[in-house]
Amino acid sequence: MPLADELAAVFARLSDVILSEDTVAHALALITEAAVLAVHDAVGAGVSLMDTNGSRSSTASTGRIVVEADALQYDLGQGPCLSAWASGHPVDISDVRTDLRWPEWGMAADELGLRSCLSVPLLTGDLAFGAIKIYWPQPNAATPQLIRLLEVLAAQASIFLSNAQARERGRMLSDQLKTTLTHRDIISTAKGIVMASRGMGNHEAILHLMDRALNENRTLQAVAEEILESTPGLAHDQG
Repeated sequence: MPLADELAAVFARLSDVILSEDTVAHALALITEAAVLAVHDAVGAGVSLMDTNGSRSSTASTGRIVVEADALQYDLGQGPCLSAWASGHPVDISDVRTDLRWPEWGMAADELGLRSCLSVPLLTGDLAFGAIKIYWPQPNAATPQLIRLLEVLAAQASIFLSNAQARERGRMLSDQLKTTLTHRDIISTAKGIVMASRGMGNHEAILHLMDRALNENRTLQAVAEEILESTPGLAHDQG
C-alpha cells in the first residue's frame, strides 16, 4: 500500500497524543494531516465529528475551501460527508456536475472549483460518529485503491478519536466533580456559620440560605461565598 511508512509515522504521533494531555482537536488535526499525506493532487482534506442528529461537534480541515464545502453540506442538510456518516459507508462523487444525489450541494461545490469528493465514515462498532473527506479540483479522482487506503486510515483514526474523546470526557467530569465538591464544602461551611450565629438547626439554616438566595435573586453558591468572605478568619482559609 502506498505511503505506508508515512501513515505509520502519523499513527505513531497519534498514539503519543492519546498518551499525553492533548485534545481531540489535536488528534483531528493529525488525522487530517494523514489524509493529506494519502493524496497529493487534492484541493484539501477534512475530518468532522458529529452528534446523533448530524450536527458537527468538532472539525479540522487543511484549508478554507474545505471549510466552505463542509459548511455548505450542513447549511443545506445534504452532501457526501453527511451521507457517509448516516449510512456508515464510503461515498464517492466522481463528478459533482453529473452526480444528481445532492444537486444543490453539487452546484455550490462546482462554484467553489471542486469536481470530485470522497467521504469515509469514522465508525465505532456499527455506529458512525464522523467522517474523513477529501476534495479534488478534477473529476474521477478517487480510485478503488485510494478508497481502501482511506478506509484503513479511518478505521485506525476511529480508535484514536474514541480514546481521545473518552479521555477528554473523563477530564471534564473530573473538573466538574471537583467544582461540585468545592461548592458543597463552601455551602456547608456557610450553613454552619448561620447555625452558630443565629442559633438555628441544620434544616433551618439551609432554608435561611435558600430564602436569601431567592429574595436577592442570586445563586446559593454566591450567598454562601459572601457569608464566608464576611466572616473573619475564613475568607483567607477558603482561598
